[in-house]
Amino acid sequence: MGTLSPSAAALISKYGIAAVFAGTFIEGETVLLAAGIVAGAGLLNPLSVWASASLGAWAGHVFWFFAGRIFGNRYILPKSNWIRVRFAEVNRIVLERPKTAVFILQYLYGMRIIGAVAIGITEMSFRKFMLYEALNCMLWAALILGAGYILEESIMRIFHGWLAWLWLGVSVAAVILFIRHLERTLSRKRLK
Repeated sequence: MGTLSPSAAALISKYGIAAVFAGTFIEGETVLLAAGIVAGAGLLNPLSVWASASLGAWAGHVFWFFAGRIFGNRYILPKSNWIRVRFAEVNRIVLERPKTAVFILQYLYGMRIIGAVAIGITEMSFRKFMLYEALNCMLWAALILGAGYILEESIMRIFHGWLAWLWLGVSVAAVILFIRHLERTLSRKRLK
């Protein structure tokens, strides 16, 4: 951290893991990949990043599962008979293969939130969803974090010297900009 200014080092140490949690709560492959790159450079603890990402993704999925459970039948599912027949088939598949349904939706880019809402509408028990999703989020976080970590090592080997530091600076700047954007968004919401 010696190459960073004290304020940047403070931002990363203060908000780095929180930014990973917030990003993965929402839908954070990109945030987690960037955190993996930063962790590969030694600026974040990889185990802390993994734990924060696992917990953030799991909390987000549980939130969206409950949204589907509470509002799904009333507002999400149209009253069309065709949709109900199709949804009955989806419900049957989810109940027959709950682990597969939860695990597959985690890795379809852009489907994590929609998948959690859809599973919330089905008859899958909350306990099963929590367990399968916890295991799934831990595996997902390890894979994406590992990819970012390896990517950082590859980039450092390829670019050597000043270009490696430039890449590191761009990565750190991206994390700092994300944190500042998050702070501004939260402060605007507090003012309302």
